[in-house]
Amino acid sequence: MAKRRTKIAATYFLTIIISLVVIGGAAYFGITKYLSSTGNSNDNVIKPVENTSPVSGADYAPTAADCQTLLAIYEPEKRLTAACFMLVRFDATDNQIVLCPMQSDICTELDGKSNTLYEFYRIGGSTEAVKAVEKATGIKIDRYIKFTRDSFTLFSNYMGNISYDVPYNLIYENPETGESTVIKEGEQILDAVSLRKVLTYPLYSGGEEYRAKVVGTIAASLINSGATGILHDAMDSVFTDIINSDIETNITRYDYDEKAPAMKYVIEKNRSPAQLIIPSGSYNENNCYVLEDSFLNALAARFTAEE
Repeated sequence: MAKRRTKIAATYFLTIIISLVVIGGAAYFGITKYLSSTGNSNDNVIKPVENTSPVSGADYAPTAADCQTLLAIYEPEKRLTAACFMLVRFDATDNQIVLCPMQSDICTELDGKSNTLYEFYRIGGSTEAVKAVEKATGIKIDRYIKFTRDSFTLFSNYMGNISYDVPYNLIYENPETGESTVIKEGEQILDAVSLRKVLTYPLYSGGEEYRAKVVGTIAASLINSGATGILHDAMDSVFTDIINSDIETNITRYDYDEKAPAMKYVIEKNRSPAQLIIPSGSYNENNCYVLEDSFLNALAARFTAEE
């Protein structure tokens, strides 16, 4: 008797399941057919957002309003010969990124006091460095970015190793850190660590004037290397990682989003966008480097947007 009741219960349960499947399937078919006939079947479907960036538009082109000037600073350790200053002009109208290294011993004046760029920076930080470079060059700086040792390593790793012709054997024992520098003369492939040592080598025979040329040459090579790789393929990711590192900057995410279409356009049009301008001048009686008027005039022509 128990077996018979079990069999009846199982049969009853199976009948209910089959009925639900049949009724549900019919209802689904009916609703789908109705929606299809009314043309609203996809009204509530979330679709992927299409790329609406103006870079992809055939008629898009950057304007003078997209141009911007910033001061880049790199200071892996506290000394004049380890600080690197770079004026950077994003020239969206000419598809270029113009670089001009500013040597640490450039003479400038702020609030009636004359001193080197490095001394103003050492005392007042990045904002004073911006004011000092503006005063020395007559160029208005829109934004600044300061790299530490770690953030520069992140940046250079993104850009990739570069080839550089080392002028002679670079040998130096850092008395502060105990770190040794031994880099052979000739064509070398430089990674982040060796780049730092070349950029901050304090014993170049040409002094700070020559080191500024080294800084400019390496910076241009890094940017052009990135333009053929990571900057072309994943600029957004690079910015996100760098802005979230230990850099100091007044560049915001809004600033980047505003300029990104123009930057991507420039990289697409020119895979070697970095162009280098080398300062010229002479040392005064205080051993402070004074920029020449002819250089300042040429710099203004390259760093001023044409409306």
